[in-house]
Amino acid sequence: MEIRAATICDLECIISILDSAREYQRLSGFNQWIDGYPSKGNVVKDIEAGGAMVIMAEKDVVGYAFLAIGDVAYEKLGDIWRFEGNYGVVHRLALSADVRGKGHSTEVLKLIENEYISSGINIIRVDTGRENRIMQRIMEKNGYELSGFHEFEWGWRLAYEKSIML
Repeated sequence: MEIRAATICDLECIISILDSAREYQRLSGFNQWIDGYPSKGNVVKDIEAGGAMVIMAEKDVVGYAFLAIGDVAYEKLGDIWRFEGNYGVVHRLALSADVRGKGHSTEVLKLIENEYISSGINIIRVDTGRENRIMQRIMEKNGYELSGFHEFEWGWRLAYEKSIML
């Protein structure tokens, strides 16, 4: 697998992956992403901002994530974070049904971590819903530390953080 910047040409593949992930959430018993989120408009803004990334398996787009540098909503949480300095935030991470549930999460997170390292970022933060046990297990399995249950602008979420210094 590889990671690369998304382009507008990837839009339909990304939307298909996000739609599939939203349905998978429902089938798994939780509803973190409300209907219509993330929308095509969200993804277009992500691409325009330069943080939209696609995960590739050979020539196929099999995943999507928006990699932000910092986040105002995370700053509002004050001193909950263990690590200081510039940080990246992973938003809207989703894998296609073709690769979901097949043990690729560690590989995908390593690609994301390497992308941040190459940008000089050595702290990553992520949030997920209380019901999203799948993402919670993925975070814990990959060394992300829970900082608690906090209210973000988009609702109550579990916040995770990891230092990826070399």
